[in-house]
Amino acid sequence: MAKRHRFERLEDRVVRKAGRKRPYDRMLIVCEGAKTEVNYFEAIRKDKRLPTAHIAVMPSDYGTSPLQIVHYAIDRFNETKGFDRVYVVFDRDDHLTYHNALAKAQATDKALKNDGGVKVPFVAVPSVPNFELWVLLHFRDVLAPIHRNVVYAELKKPAAYPGYAKNSVTVFADTKELIPAAKARAEALRGTFTAHDGNDPYTDVDLLTGELLKIANRFN
Repeated sequence: MAKRHRFERLEDRVVRKAGRKRPYDRMLIVCEGAKTEVNYFEAIRKDKRLPTAHIAVMPSDYGTSPLQIVHYAIDRFNETKGFDRVYVVFDRDDHLTYHNALAKAQATDKALKNDGGVKVPFVAVPSVPNFELWVLLHFRDVLAPIHRNVVYAELKKPAAYPGYAKNSVTVFADTKELIPAAKARAEALRGTFTAHDGNDPYTDVDLLTGELLKIANRFN
C-alpha cells in the first residue's frame, strides 16, 4: 500500500476537527516571490471567497533564500500563534540553502504550538527548478531536468501559454480548467523523483493548491 502524502494526512485531521472547531484550519502561506506565488495563491483565495482571517498569503520579509523564508514563517507564526498550519513555498533554482530549508521545515513540523495549544504542521512546498514548473505542467509533461530560463521560454510558446507574464495576477484564472492535467503530471513526477534529488523536476504546488480548493468546495 502506497504511503499517503503528508497533505492527505493533514486533510484527515481537518475533517475530524471541523465539527468541533472552526470550519477549516487557519493557514499561513509564506512565499519566496513577492508577486508570482503570492498572486497565484491570493487569486485562489479571492476566487473562492476564502477570508484573509483564515488564509494568510505573504512574501518573506527576510529575503528570498529558502532558509530565510522558513525563518520568516516561524517568526511570523510566533507573533500571534494564530494559525493551525504553516506552509513555506520556495524554489530550488541555484539557492545554496535549499536543502537546509527542507531540513529546517521538517524539524519545525509539530514543534510549534498555536494559540489553542495544538502542535502545528509546518510544511515545505518546494519546486525544482521553480514555481513556474507547476504552470508549465498545465500544458505538457516535463520528464527531465530543465533550467528555469527554459521553463519561461517553454511557457510562452503558442502551444502552451503565450500570454504568460511573470508576476501576472491572472495565472490561476487562465489555467484553473487545466489543473487536473497538471496535478496528474506533478503526481507522476513525485512517483519518480523527490524534492531532495539534484535537479530533477519536482513540485508540491499542486498539493497546496488542492488543499485550498478542497476547503472552498467544502464550505462555499
